[in-house]
Amino acid sequence: MSPKRPIKPGTATASPDTPFAIPDARPPTLHRPPLNMAPHGTDGAPVAQPRTPGQSSSARPEPLEIIDLPLDTHITPVIVHAPIEHFFLPPNQLSRLPPPNALSGIRELGTQRHFVDLQEGGTVLLGIDSENHLRARLNSDHRPSGPRVERVEGTLTWRVRPTDESPGGIDSRLTIKRLREADDDSAEAVVPKRTKASRSDDWSDPWKQWEAPPQQASLGTIDVDGTRFLLLPRGTEPDHPIVYIKNPEHWVYDFDYMERILGTDLMQQPRGAIRIPPVNQWEVDPNLPFQHPLKQYIATYFPQLSETSMNKVARHQFILANDGDMATGVGLTRLRQTFNDWKSGNSAPRPPLADPLLMLPTLPTSSSGPGFARTLDLPTMTPEGPLERLDFDLTRQEWDYFKATQTGVELKRLMADILKRQGYEVFTPTPSNTFPALVFRRKNHPYVFFISLYRVRGRKIHQPLNSDPYAADARLNTQVGYAALQEILQAHVEKRLVWLKGGSQIHASQPDSIFIVRDDESRLGTITGL
Repeated sequence: MSPKRPIKPGTATASPDTPFAIPDARPPTLHRPPLNMAPHGTDGAPVAQPRTPGQSSSARPEPLEIIDLPLDTHITPVIVHAPIEHFFLPPNQLSRLPPPNALSGIRELGTQRHFVDLQEGGTVLLGIDSENHLRARLNSDHRPSGPRVERVEGTLTWRVRPTDESPGGIDSRLTIKRLREADDDSAEAVVPKRTKASRSDDWSDPWKQWEAPPQQASLGTIDVDGTRFLLLPRGTEPDHPIVYIKNPEHWVYDFDYMERILGTDLMQQPRGAIRIPPVNQWEVDPNLPFQHPLKQYIATYFPQLSETSMNKVARHQFILANDGDMATGVGLTRLRQTFNDWKSGNSAPRPPLADPLLMLPTLPTSSSGPGFARTLDLPTMTPEGPLERLDFDLTRQEWDYFKATQTGVELKRLMADILKRQGYEVFTPTPSNTFPALVFRRKNHPYVFFISLYRVRGRKIHQPLNSDPYAADARLNTQVGYAALQEILQAHVEKRLVWLKGGSQIHASQPDSIFIVRDDESRLGTITGL
């Protein structure tokens, strides 16, 4: 019999009945828990926690401790990586990549980003580790975290570099001594080395390790196959059928924290769960809610948005979906539905959540008095602050061509091309050079957009007023054409017409840009009967 381990007098012991103090105030943003994600040790194996006297033995595996190894035992550290599928680029990004180099098979996107096609299918981003080995990497990796890859000789494809296996393919075995914390006898046990298949299971289903600690069992939880899981707050629809379980090491998910998880380890994002009839037991959805960071969805479907605009749209969309700064079950479901609508082309049930133009606030215009021009001050284009404008990236060739023409027709053509690349349908621009404007719409929602175009030097847009209804009607017909005019008249009556201003802006304190803002200046206010 092994001697009992002495217990220090006065040592406090935890119990499931011990009340858990919940802080009154939300933890500061800077004190979020680190993203070590799942409760794993340095070698990827689950870390066993000591069992308290009142805790069930089924709640946690018994702790193991390796002792008394022979002095000549050779121990080799093993680095475990996620499977190569974890690093595959989504199919919608592949069309942007250049063709493979005829010698190396590497697709070079600029000087810093290199991609390769794998022999078994899929394309990955390359990185170089500290030993100058090529590895698969995620876009968010500081150092490549994937397996080593090599080119298949005589082809333009690559493969995962084979690793050395144990002789004869037999798992190595290790004799260890298990120490029990209670008064049980110690026992000799032979435990097989963790196999490659079990490692893969850890990567594919880490949520199975997210059991709620006893102290938090009184919070919102569900039971899945006898295990309790913590839930995200359900949000504004408490009876919504889909809930989301979360890693108990994660506190709350604001936009930045959610993006960090999606950019470092997709498997650690909250997972959807739903009741399955007829017995209505909870089951976790095997599909990941999100395949990419939220900003990447914006970049995919609105490809010419500037980096600043893309970041602001993604953040604003997150807040709209969740009715606040923190993720909820209802909010994540709304985001998933929106991204699915974009992919499938379905009608969006919440257009303001699906269209960046509808996310823009209505900017005020000022006027010196009746009959005078109205003025709109353009917001500054900065990474900080709320979403107030959209900016689009142009190639140097497009900018040079546009600056050389300086005509209203070319301004309309340029903006029409940009809008079409974002998925909008644009009414054919008219050949008129005066008062350039466009009318456009989107298939998956009922709104119609009217945009007046300007070349702005500085920050202000000046718009003259016209009190003659017949002149206004005739000018609109000349500006946008008869078919577009009928479309906006009908949309105006049904209150689904959106007024925009846009064009080019040249300002000394910021880069030249193509912009769009929203205002409340209806060009139809002077037409009889409207």
